[in-house]
Amino acid sequence: MSYILAIDSGNSNIKWGLYRGDHWLKQGNVFYKEVSKLEGEFINFPAPSFIIISHVARSETKNQISKLISFWPSKPQWLSSNKSRCNVINGYINPSHLGSDRWAALIAAWRIERQPCLVINAGTAVTIDVLSESGKFLGGIILPGFNLMTKSLLSSTQLTNIELGSYEDFPVSTENAVQSGLIHGILGAVDRMYNLLLSCTNQTSVNCIISGGSASLLIPFFKLPIKVIDNLVLEGLIIVAKDTLTSSDPSFLL
Repeated sequence: MSYILAIDSGNSNIKWGLYRGDHWLKQGNVFYKEVSKLEGEFINFPAPSFIIISHVARSETKNQISKLISFWPSKPQWLSSNKSRCNVINGYINPSHLGSDRWAALIAAWRIERQPCLVINAGTAVTIDVLSESGKFLGGIILPGFNLMTKSLLSSTQLTNIELGSYEDFPVSTENAVQSGLIHGILGAVDRMYNLLLSCTNQTSVNCIISGGSASLLIPFFKLPIKVIDNLVLEGLIIVAKDTLTSSDPSFLL
């Protein structure tokens, strides 16, 4: 049975997983500046018959990844967004401009839900995307994640020496005011997108599919129905890889 290597190269981290049959054999995660560490992992892998990559950040990192996997005979497939794939329709004005990570996450979410839902990825940036009852990506929003919001606040105000705070309904310290504000800001955006989705469907409730490195900071405060899916982008990449392997179109990913 063949091996599939999936790589999610994001703004801050590179996540990867080796897949065979119907399950993950191994997964890992490295900071983008430590991409060279992947060599020690990959060198011991069996040669994958299919390599699929979502890359949304630096060209330098893409070059480093290309070099690391070059010792395998399989040519890597770099995912790009198109009009439709795996029963998901891309509603972007220019479908190719949708980030490949968001595209893969939408594909995974639709395979999980098969009904309207919000797809939330809480990482360096937070994306909140909407899938309709027919599997159409209606659109979505992008906002800064926790670290970016914090850096922006500290660099533009006199709040230069605060420590990490915790959530309070009514914060009584500056540290807690900042942390609580960040949580309110992101969850408020989720609530608005959730209500907009309900207003254009016949549903009274839909699920929020959430993933990403900062998801754990938000989950305790969610009041909406949620499903937590680790490495949603990697899950989507595997779905696309399997679909590609059974497709007769040789340019399916290009």
